[in-house]
Amino acid sequence: MWRYCRTAEDSQKIAAINPRQNHKGNYMKYGYCRVSTVGQDLKEQEDALVALGVPKANIFKEKISGVIRSDDRPQFGKLLKMIQAGDELVVMKLDRLGRSTLDILTVIQNLRGQGIAITIEGVGTIRDDMMGSLTMNLLASFAEFERALIIDRTQSGRKTAMANGVRMGRKPKLSSQARDAIKRRYGSETGAALAKEYGIGLRTVQRVAAGG
Repeated sequence: MWRYCRTAEDSQKIAAINPRQNHKGNYMKYGYCRVSTVGQDLKEQEDALVALGVPKANIFKEKISGVIRSDDRPQFGKLLKMIQAGDELVVMKLDRLGRSTLDILTVIQNLRGQGIAITIEGVGTIRDDMMGSLTMNLLASFAEFERALIIDRTQSGRKTAMANGVRMGRKPKLSSQARDAIKRRYGSETGAALAKEYGIGLRTVQRVAAGG
């Protein structure tokens, strides 16, 4: 069955005539592509999206690091403002959607909740149906596993560092010499003057002077 796939330009014209008109019976196919560095090329992803039926005018692309959260990506933000219920978002890889499994899971959950289908090349289409729920459960399991790995690595790193004599936590703002000087000078000089000199608060001066 042939279905009309309108472009973003068509949508804007329709909205100008009747901003409350929905697109029941029609849908829009959007694409999103991203590379991490300025030197990388977006053309390969863009061409692949066009081959999958995404109109070139509906492809949002940006060069931004994968460590940036999905909701902090300017072009992805524009896409989310335009896409509507019944539409479809196509990406070439799962990691284009977010920086971690948890971030990706959040993005997909939000889109599914709006009635938007998400197609990932090599994975399939995730819709708000039984198969989509199964896929989401699998992603949630991966996200939980990823969190557990991060916690385990962090704890292992801390243990190794402490075993090697590394002190954890913030470095003290005052050296032992500075603390001794404050104790010696406090009383003959005002706490406010000492606080200004050492770049600390008055309460810190008073605590150090008291032996804290």
